[in-house]
Amino acid sequence: MLVDRVSRRAVMLAASLLSAASIATVAIAFLLDGLSLPQLYVVAFVNSLAATAYRIADTAALPGITGPHKLGEAASQSETIFGTSALIAPPLAGLMFETMSPAAPFLLDALSFVAVAAAILAIRSRLGPEGAPEPLRWRRELTAGMRITARLPLVRALTLLTTVGDFLFAGIGLLLIVLAKGSGASGFEVGAVFTAAGVGSLLGAALAPRIEAGLGLRTAVVGKHWLTALLFPLLLVDLPGWGIGLVWGLVALQVAVLNVIQMKYLMSQVHSDQLGRVQGFMTFLSKSSLPLGYALTGLLLDRWGTRGTIVFFEAVLLCLAVYALLGRGLRASHVTRSEDAGSGAPDDQPLPSRRGSER
Repeated sequence: MLVDRVSRRAVMLAASLLSAASIATVAIAFLLDGLSLPQLYVVAFVNSLAATAYRIADTAALPGITGPHKLGEAASQSETIFGTSALIAPPLAGLMFETMSPAAPFLLDALSFVAVAAAILAIRSRLGPEGAPEPLRWRRELTAGMRITARLPLVRALTLLTTVGDFLFAGIGLLLIVLAKGSGASGFEVGAVFTAAGVGSLLGAALAPRIEAGLGLRTAVVGKHWLTALLFPLLLVDLPGWGIGLVWGLVALQVAVLNVIQMKYLMSQVHSDQLGRVQGFMTFLSKSSLPLGYALTGLLLDRWGTRGTIVFFEAVLLCLAVYALLGRGLRASHVTRSEDAGSGAPDDQPLPSRRGSER
């Protein structure tokens, strides 16, 4: 809601500086021998809050920077940057922690957020939102993202697929560790499984625009879900560590493809002045599903073991594949784009729509 009412540049700038300041306090407290566990909890909370606000504002601002014809490329680059940092940052931080000082990775992280803030200030494009905000009506504003998503069949279908996927794979790391250890994999091989996932995500993000452009939206999304449903049962076979890494790397590639496609069509189908609320709603669904997914995976492993857990996951993946194939949102020959929030139509009533051929 905030992102659609105030300067997105200001939101991203404030989030970056808040993250820099909070993380810097960890390094300073360590150097002064005053670091405590409660401080780490507070820093983790503040940094997570700032990161969420930044991510929502970043997505809402992208169309104003790239223009409508480069949204696929922008979504691909955004996912690639996110995947690269997730792949490189943990081992780099560990190396700095061991060879330099425990404070070193936190200082570097804080400086990286300062660099982000400087880059935001250097952007010349207007980041929105456009025009003066309408009078604030809390109930309508807080539920606007949900209502807009529900009115757009394509965005609704992609949101359902990704949210269920986030929930299902939230605890996949635990399953993979138990599976790899059960096959006799070494600690290095377990780490390689997650490295393969990171590499697969980067490849998927890079290839997503070409896959979607070559196959079309519906074929790309349906193909992703059926390929994932076909690959996942291979984990039932007694694979070595490298085999588990290969399977999960290919699945991670497919997940990254869907993430890029969803982000592209979110930015193209939702008007810029509504993007913050819709992205906020999607982020809420994704983040709230994660702890539930962790708990589910642990419960399944405890009750049914690795094989039973894999079978359960596969049943859900097959349901998603069938929905992708038969669901109306992806079968529609046309997609509806939400109109300007200032068009005069109330948030909770259908808005006029523009029609365009599905890409």
